[in-house]
Amino acid sequence: MMNRQEAYLLRKTPHGERDYVLTLFTRESGKISGFAKNAKTSGKRFGGRIEPFVLFRARYKERSGGLMLVDDAETVKVFRRLMEDVELFLWGSLALETIDILTPKDAPNEEMFEALTGLFTELDEGRSALPAILEFQLRTLALSGYEPNLETCAECGKEVGDRAHFSIRRGGVVCTECGTRAENGGLISREFLRRRDLMELHLEKVLKYVKLFLRFTEYHTEKKLNSSRFMEELTV
Repeated sequence: MMNRQEAYLLRKTPHGERDYVLTLFTRESGKISGFAKNAKTSGKRFGGRIEPFVLFRARYKERSGGLMLVDDAETVKVFRRLMEDVELFLWGSLALETIDILTPKDAPNEEMFEALTGLFTELDEGRSALPAILEFQLRTLALSGYEPNLETCAECGKEVGDRAHFSIRRGGVVCTECGTRAENGGLISREFLRRRDLMELHLEKVLKYVKLFLRFTEYHTEKKLNSSRFMEELTV
């Protein structure tokens, strides 16, 4: 039976001289793997559409072994600015990697798909990248079950104020009494994380949060983001 779904490319691995093995993030089925036969040479069926930052409609069918057979792809939307701007390309790549490590195979998550589409749309329209990335990080961590605890102390369970130490190891904020016993990622402000207007005024602070939650994601998934080595070098 042939299926057709909107999808983004997460990974593309050459297989022989003409084929690719694809990892796609689809709207209805989540992350799937597929074999695209003759994808390198068939312009009519694929024609450069299976690329990062392209929303396309993939047509595929299941086959034995769990690897889908991707028959063709139809362009839905091209996020061209992400392809042409080096900095936006980097942020977009980070987003795709984040989806890849947070999402298990064959686990539908349409809200995650919409979060990725929303981020790409914002970046493509020229909106401020850093606040959009930070909101995307927090949204996808919550949707994948890795949401950091920002309300109560991860050590003793007491409520904390707006500003508190954040422990990557413990998975959330820690109170003043417990802060010296935790592996802290730094001070955070919950109000700041909820207010886009404050983020727009303090981009250096936003970048620090982006790097913090990047390390948080790597620690709790036990997976390394290839983009992280570039992120540490970024300044505003």
